[in-house]
Amino acid sequence: MRNLLDIKLLGQTFKGNASENLQIEQAKAIAEMYSKLENGISVLSDLKSRKSYIFYNSIAKDLGLSEQKDEINSIWEDELLSKVHPEDLTKKYQLEFQFFRMIQSVSLDERHHYEVITRLRAKNREGKYVMLKHRLIYIANATDGNVWLALCLYNLIYDHPECSIPSGLIVNKQTGKVIDNEIRNLSNLLSSREKEILKLIKHGKRSKEIADKLSLSINTINRHRQNIFQKLNVTSALEACRVAETLELF
Repeated sequence: MRNLLDIKLLGQTFKGNASENLQIEQAKAIAEMYSKLENGISVLSDLKSRKSYIFYNSIAKDLGLSEQKDEINSIWEDELLSKVHPEDLTKKYQLEFQFFRMIQSVSLDERHHYEVITRLRAKNREGKYVMLKHRLIYIANATDGNVWLALCLYNLIYDHPECSIPSGLIVNKQTGKVIDNEIRNLSNLLSSREKEILKLIKHGKRSKEIADKLSLSINTINRHRQNIFQKLNVTSALEACRVAETLELF
């Protein structure tokens, strides 16, 4: 799933602009402010340069993070992610993949209204799991409309029955609408016919062969192919099969 995220996030085109450096500095100031105010860890990822800027607070010591670099040559904060329970990490990546797909369907002005919230188990410096609240917000777009800057926020969840965090959801911060169910219910994303055609594509069948096998016109098969690509937000048959398998659509 992380490989798919890399393909989608880093495969975007990025057109620069004169105010780019200023925007990054402003975003870094926001990330640092969150870290100080919430006593957590903020990670600002620049998808264009493939760099991240990390701002630590006392939570870093609790987690036993050994090195507090403020800039890394990756969009992934792997020192921290290595401490997250593997099941939770898979869930995190899957939800972020769905979030990225959804973000591309809303207007540029609305993107910053949405965030992902995920509960994660992470090992502390004693090797015991503690609970973290993770949030992901896209805070800036490139000139061509692609997602550019992403902000991840990590905070400890206090050990109290009233301090619970959902396992994972997507929420509109402006309206308060929780939209995780409609986003995460992907089993019906493709119709049964589209799944059938995609399986045949996966096995190397060409459009004419598929049309003959299903007794359909080649125009109908091509129309189904385009619908599949659009629904999965992909541009090739290979990528469509990879995404469908990852999302367990067949």
